[in-house]
Amino acid sequence: MGVLSSAPDIIANTLHAHHDHSNGDHHHGIDLEHPVLALSMTTLAISVKEGLYWITKRAGEKEGSGLMKANAWHHRADAISSVVALVGVGGSILGLPLLDPLAGVIVSGMILKAGIQTGYESVLELVDAAVDPSLLEPIRETILKVDGVKGCHRLRGRKAGTSLYLDVHIEVYPFLSVSAAHDIGETVRHQIQKEHNQVAEVFIHIDPSYSMGLNMNLKRALNNSDIRNSEAIPRQQSAEAIVSDIISSHFSKKMSLEHLMLHYVHGRVLLQVQVSMSPEILIRDAMEVAKQAEEEILRADANISQVSMQLRLGQQIKQLQLASSNNVASDVHAGGKQ
Repeated sequence: MGVLSSAPDIIANTLHAHHDHSNGDHHHGIDLEHPVLALSMTTLAISVKEGLYWITKRAGEKEGSGLMKANAWHHRADAISSVVALVGVGGSILGLPLLDPLAGVIVSGMILKAGIQTGYESVLELVDAAVDPSLLEPIRETILKVDGVKGCHRLRGRKAGTSLYLDVHIEVYPFLSVSAAHDIGETVRHQIQKEHNQVAEVFIHIDPSYSMGLNMNLKRALNNSDIRNSEAIPRQQSAEAIVSDIISSHFSKKMSLEHLMLHYVHGRVLLQVQVSMSPEILIRDAMEVAKQAEEEILRADANISQVSMQLRLGQQIKQLQLASSNNVASDVHAGGKQ
């Protein structure tokens, strides 16, 4: 690189190599041998520096590093300086000395533009500005490829140095359990960090996908927004208390409550109630009892839109049995205090 860096010196020596002071005149001539060497070395320097520019630029884009991209422009600035020298030598050979200052002005403008652009990008990183949407599109495609993801929205990103921090809402089937939805979210996080190594952290919000098999339009959903946020609609504990009270008071000899799952869809409250019945009961009779229980629950609270009674035939999951027992015990204990 010492030979390459000395290209401007070679050119300078070339331009001043032949001096004729005869007759009192000071005339700068050009040696026919040295300009060939100067042109060759300058061309080589331009090629090497331009190659280093593209290598460093691609590495900077791959890593998302503004510092590496700025260093790439340092290589290009060196290459452009050599172009100025090349134009100066060529202009002197052709008898056009004005080419040298003209090339210098053009190169100065190019370097100024690159400096302003690099500085602007650095300032955006310092103030945590949002990243270009085009950078987020490949990440969106990665999210939508994950099994169980029905859609995504509010995908946002910010840069901190070379790292990218994301915030995204993913949509899943609305009747999934919390554990299943959480597993989908963790899979999304893993896939993003696996395929996009510049992503340092992903903050995932899980939303129900209301487009999955629900016969409700957007206008109705917006009208139900106040209902959805109302304190009047039953929550998990109050819903379990309502169902448990109805079953124990009306159907204690026919069924027992095993597990209850509560769903909120567009402001509507949906209940999935799992019960157990005597093994001697006929299916027809079990269906009639379940229908009566559903009607009683709907009458008990006007905010409940739909009830689905489900008969357990197999062995219950121990964790669900423990959770139901604890909830019922808490309700009984609270009622005893009152």
